[in-house]
Amino acid sequence: MIICMGKLRAYLQLIRPYGIFIALMPILGAISNGIFHGLALLLVVGISANIFGFVQNDYFDIEIDKKSGYVANRPLASGLISKKEAIIFLSILFIISLLITFFFFSLLSLLFLLLYFLFYTLYNKYSKKFAWMEYSLGISASMIFLAGAFSYSKKISLLCLLLSFLPILKYAFNVGISANLKDIKYDLMQGVKTTPVMFGATVNDTIYIPHSFKIYAYAIKIVFVTISFIAILLTKPFISLFLFIAASMLIFYTIPKIFEYIERRQEMLFYAEIHEVLTYVMMASILYDYVAINTNAFLSFSLVILPPLWILASLRIIFAGKPLE
Repeated sequence: MIICMGKLRAYLQLIRPYGIFIALMPILGAISNGIFHGLALLLVVGISANIFGFVQNDYFDIEIDKKSGYVANRPLASGLISKKEAIIFLSILFIISLLITFFFFSLLSLLFLLLYFLFYTLYNKYSKKFAWMEYSLGISASMIFLAGAFSYSKKISLLCLLLSFLPILKYAFNVGISANLKDIKYDLMQGVKTTPVMFGATVNDTIYIPHSFKIYAYAIKIVFVTISFIAILLTKPFISLFLFIAASMLIFYTIPKIFEYIERRQEMLFYAEIHEVLTYVMMASILYDYVAINTNAFLSFSLVILPPLWILASLRIIFAGKPLE
């Protein structure tokens, strides 16, 4: 029984149930393109594809994770889950997402799903070898967003097209800035080339972050917020506008905090996680009034509120309030 519980916890750690953002991209893609049916199937595809990415990432990083002071306890690095088990799990997730898309959605949707797997695999394989690979992850999120947009349609709306750029910018910051900064000490020790390193970030007695990197971080978020605002104007905003303003203010509050607490990892992770949640909330908020007008307010509310609540609940119930890195 103890062994079974240990294995279950290992799989829960492996699939990262609190990391649900890519899982929701197909739904946001469909809704922004005027599609309000088949959302449950899109969610299954999104969840399968999302977990695939997490498991594959850990699989490629086994040797690197073993040497890390922070993630050496990951299931694959620690040996709680074998490579063979991981490959079988990956195969099942891949097949589930492909079969659902093939039988229920369009061929365009299948094409974009395959592109998602391609770009995510490139990220997982080469993110520790080359800088700027967060853009490959962002493109993969954009691809699965478009897979949802084309699930039952051959055309794309301007609103949907604009929103499809946001996942790229989201991961350019959340991975290229936040995630790379939290691991910069071990990345530099192991000779890993990440975006902060390319900007000249160094670690001696303290972590040095160049001003050019900070300007780059703010530029990403300014472009993100600008595109979001233009997208909102394409809808009939009321509540969306208030949510957008609130999310924008909080987003720009968290950015300096991420840099301020770079030497204090737990505090930095707290603000980085809040920032990531707010980025999703802004994307969902753009569609709040649009969804309420075309379907019902409950779906609007669910898209904005339920994912953050799920993250909080999964962290508290499964991981005792602290995400396993």
